[in-house]
Amino acid sequence: MALDGITLYKVKEDLDRHLPIRINKIAETSKTQIVFNVHSEGLRTSLVMSFHSNYNHICLSDRSYTTYNDPSTFVMVLRKYLLNGIIYKIEQFAYDRYLLMHVRARNELYDEKEYILSVELMGKYANLILISDEGKIIDALKKIPPYENTRRTILPGAVFERPEKQDKADPFEVEDIDLNESLVKQLQGFSKLLETEARYRMDKGQSFTEIMELIKASRALYLHKVKESCEFHVIPLTHLNIEARAYDIQKGFDEIYYQDDEKERIRNISDDLFKVVKRQIKHYDTKIKKLKQSLDDALNLQSDKDSGDLLYTYPDLDQKGLKQLEIIDFEGKSRQISLDPKLSVKANANKYYNQYQKKRKGKVYIEEQIAIAENELTYFESLNEQLSLANYSDALDIKEELARFGYLKKNAGKNKKKKKVNLYTAKVDGHNIFFGKNNLQNAFLSFEYAHSDYTWFHAKQFHGAHVVVDTANPDEKLIRTCANLAAFYSKGRYSSSVPVDYCLVRELKKVKGAKPGFVTFKNYKTIYIDPYEDNSLSIASI
Repeated sequence: MALDGITLYKVKEDLDRHLPIRINKIAETSKTQIVFNVHSEGLRTSLVMSFHSNYNHICLSDRSYTTYNDPSTFVMVLRKYLLNGIIYKIEQFAYDRYLLMHVRARNELYDEKEYILSVELMGKYANLILISDEGKIIDALKKIPPYENTRRTILPGAVFERPEKQDKADPFEVEDIDLNESLVKQLQGFSKLLETEARYRMDKGQSFTEIMELIKASRALYLHKVKESCEFHVIPLTHLNIEARAYDIQKGFDEIYYQDDEKERIRNISDDLFKVVKRQIKHYDTKIKKLKQSLDDALNLQSDKDSGDLLYTYPDLDQKGLKQLEIIDFEGKSRQISLDPKLSVKANANKYYNQYQKKRKGKVYIEEQIAIAENELTYFESLNEQLSLANYSDALDIKEELARFGYLKKNAGKNKKKKKVNLYTAKVDGHNIFFGKNNLQNAFLSFEYAHSDYTWFHAKQFHGAHVVVDTANPDEKLIRTCANLAAFYSKGRYSSSVPVDYCLVRELKKVKGAKPGFVTFKNYKTIYIDPYEDNSLSIASI
């Protein structure tokens, strides 16, 4: 469900309690989401603003957000004007779906300046606009030239105009409503969902004034899980006949949108990665088919040599103009040999010998190329699988890996800090389990992080996670837990009886010339597991 003006009013009311708010940092987590690291008296948290067309919202959040390494121009502008600024006032007009945040900040000459952030949460028109004290637009997240919208131009230097006001009544002060008309058309801040709930309650005997008093007094957000979506409002939606979960109004938005925001961040970075990976899979799959066809041709080399030998048995080697010749072979059988009529029989024989030599040498080369292409295909299939399980940080690892091997353009800039390699960990019966979800993480875990006497697990014949537990002698529970993680975070997670190999870390060896994460090992055992998502494990990133 989209945010309506009444819900935004309650969010604003909650934000007002924390004013003034200082802006410490500004970053973007996706193309449509900006996070302000803020603090006020007794509060140090993130102010999250999402301008996605489907789930735009604003809330305070204690969740961890991975930010872009290279901020956009708009974020750099926000930093220039607003860093260390103070949000001292927030306005909402007619319960509409936008807020004007008034900010005091100092410029490079240390003069105090006034700025306004227009936080507009109106579906596909959601936008964030930075406005000067002169009422002119400094910059905007989404720029709108006059040829796209003649009523409202959003470009640097243009005069800022507030969204068009609608002629509706204040729902908290209205004395009479027409139940024969849409409440959405009559009342400020009302959505279709809230109208449905209000009418349902009025049919049950509640007055409209009582309903608005409940909304006014509410400090919570009520969430209702409806199939794959979530409906919410600041009062329980009784017409849904679904039990509501009550949250603090700020934490409620985190509960609703954090996973969607995470998916959006992953999609923003992964879409291009998926395209690159799938393009390479298609390229190497086609290349292998062509090479195998060439190999089949090369394997017929003995036939070329035999044809050359037989042609030399023909009595008139200088004869030309023949397209085909029938000769009795060395086993006494009749054989048809195709000829080039422009060449003599002797020249045709030499041509067959040349083809034989070429194919003999080419066979070795083709076999080498097939092996290389098959390794590359396996590598990109593993990346494709890793992307399907990746969070934002994992996707960044894969992007870095593709750039390192030249499949993506490297980011410009020198002296960049080496990116930390993330791992995942869980604790079981006092033992630490670690695992990686992509090649860089797997390579780091197996050859740098893990001790030689730790036990290592990997799904057999499937691309997937390397899993390590901090003991050389895991009991059956640990073995099954680690094997399940290795199978679940692999291409075999939807299969049954997945074989998982395990051995000591010291038995692992890197494959010379192979991509990260590819290993060989010996002295191993195998366990068969039916993979499942183990919700009893508390998995954290380190």
